[in-house]
Amino acid sequence: MPQDDKQVSPIVNRRRLLQGVGVAGAVGLAGCFGGDDDPSGDDDGSNGDDGTADSPTDDAPLEELVEGGTLRVGVGSNVDSFDPPNSSDTTSSLSQSLIFESLTTSDAEGNLYPWLAESWDVLDTNSVELTDYEPYMSTFTAGEEGALDHGEQEIIRHPEDMVPEEGDEVRVLLFDDAADAVADGVFGVQIRYHIREGVTFHNGEELTAENVIASYDRIKLSDVSAQYFDSTLYYEEVDEYTVDIFAQIPDAEAERELPPIGVFTVEQAQLPAGDLDPRQGNDPIGTGPYVFVEMEDEQWVDYEKNDDYWVEQMGVDSIDWFDGPAEYPDGPVVEEVTFEIIPDNATRSAALQADEIDITTGLSSSTLNDFDDSEDFSVTFVETGGYTYFQPPVNVEPWDDQRLRQAFNNLVPRELIADQIFDGWSTPAYIMIPGLAQGLGTTDAQALEDDVRHLNEFDPERAGELIEEVFDDYGIEAPLEVQLEVNVDNDDRVNMVELVAEAMEDTGYFETSVETYEWTTYVGRIMDPEYGDRGHISCVGLSGTFNPHSFADALHHSTNVGQCCNLAGISEDWIDELLESARYGADVAEDPDLRRERYDEVFRELEEYAGSAIAIFGTQESVLSTRVRNWAQWPFHEGYLSYALYSPQDERIAWIDE
Repeated sequence: MPQDDKQVSPIVNRRRLLQGVGVAGAVGLAGCFGGDDDPSGDDDGSNGDDGTADSPTDDAPLEELVEGGTLRVGVGSNVDSFDPPNSSDTTSSLSQSLIFESLTTSDAEGNLYPWLAESWDVLDTNSVELTDYEPYMSTFTAGEEGALDHGEQEIIRHPEDMVPEEGDEVRVLLFDDAADAVADGVFGVQIRYHIREGVTFHNGEELTAENVIASYDRIKLSDVSAQYFDSTLYYEEVDEYTVDIFAQIPDAEAERELPPIGVFTVEQAQLPAGDLDPRQGNDPIGTGPYVFVEMEDEQWVDYEKNDDYWVEQMGVDSIDWFDGPAEYPDGPVVEEVTFEIIPDNATRSAALQADEIDITTGLSSSTLNDFDDSEDFSVTFVETGGYTYFQPPVNVEPWDDQRLRQAFNNLVPRELIADQIFDGWSTPAYIMIPGLAQGLGTTDAQALEDDVRHLNEFDPERAGELIEEVFDDYGIEAPLEVQLEVNVDNDDRVNMVELVAEAMEDTGYFETSVETYEWTTYVGRIMDPEYGDRGHISCVGLSGTFNPHSFADALHHSTNVGQCCNLAGISEDWIDELLESARYGADVAEDPDLRRERYDEVFRELEEYAGSAIAIFGTQESVLSTRVRNWAQWPFHEGYLSYALYSPQDERIAWIDE
């Protein structure tokens, strides 16, 4: 059975989106998108004003389904990695989603379903705290700058030893220590996953518990390790088709967050980080519906349908929760998928018009308007869980003063950005959580916005007063030089940064410059743990999840410095504790209302702290040629292809009408 924690995936149409922007000055936008107005989350899963989802998707009848064909996808950046735990860009994740699968899957409303796991059971929940692991912890002496040289994945650090100095004794729980704790019954949650028998990888090897364990091992010390081991305590094989995963303390998101990001063959799971890649001689092998064929780096990547896909072999009717029509296919019907790497937006747009590709994303707003007005193409979109944000250098004087960061927040013209730069293909972010995740992330989104909106309104007068106070206190003579940074291959985002820089200069207190970088270079730059010390203001887009935690934790928790995506180096014990209080502990795990109240506090405090300025919530758009039929839009970029091509959880399937 799927997990019943409904959240809304706010599908909107173009007309409603523009109407919302037009009345923003009078009523605000939080309600215009039909976000989850019912804080209990017990709605019917729709989002329209009349209770009916107003989807712009092409709902072609299954009787018209055509098998075969090649879907030509124009993507804006290279597939830099086929190694899920060791990559963080969405194009790489998009490619990986065709090949690799996990134990669970989700529908477009965020409800969980068993997938490679046939089912799961929450066996036990204990009210333990992190300090309960103290008797099992190993002790190390901190070296230079407090670093520990144990070379292993740190599962838990003692709360009193979080920021050691050289020579201090530091208590940490390593994986083997965690095994001892679990053996003594010290753990937060125990979930047992029953692996579906008969699932095979592309090389014919059968999926077993050994693969799940090896895949989880691969996450250790990877680029995403902080996001997994903020909750995961331990995992172990029970038998050939059964795995137990343990959480450190009660975790309200355990069922969603504990399964590994993908399941690999044992041989691939044991490769060095980054080596799971054809450029290293290792073609990716998963259980997914498509098989990697070949690639030309920076040019193209080809995939073909997995003829031995386990769903086809077993039949979709063999999946317990599937109750779709008998005509629904047992697997995807598009025979081949090819990625054409076309970084330039204008070139990608021209390729679509020249019938060289069938679908693309990430076009500038003006180009989207042109395609939306054309009868030869269609644009499908949903409000996404993605957002674009700025981070000032919170640890560099004078930006370490909260008042200056609040002033910057008041100089981000969110409504102007959404209306004129993105031309309605986004909404101003007056709170940090989009409608998609509000069901479990706030008790009352409108009340939250009413409380914090003054911190995010474009208000140069208030900003000027705050800046004056800070400059006087620090003895700063205006103008203060500031460098803003952004990736060059997103015209709308560059225009947005330039607009913010202009607003800063207009105050007379700043002298700004805007530096742009090619995407891969930029990601490497801002992911440097020392980036926050350089004193720049960064701007980047981020794709969240259905978990409300993802809209606060990634940007603000200290464990995400140098990982995705605390770029400024925010490291405040009170913020870490506040974030953890909304997700971890028996109280919030057992009481969703209390959890919503905690997130209200989280978002109010983070808005006051002003370590991040969330500018806009975007839409996830696909521009399609008329060859593509029955396309459904997933709200997160990294999964939109795999979802549209085959998603029995929502009975969606796309095909090519030759």
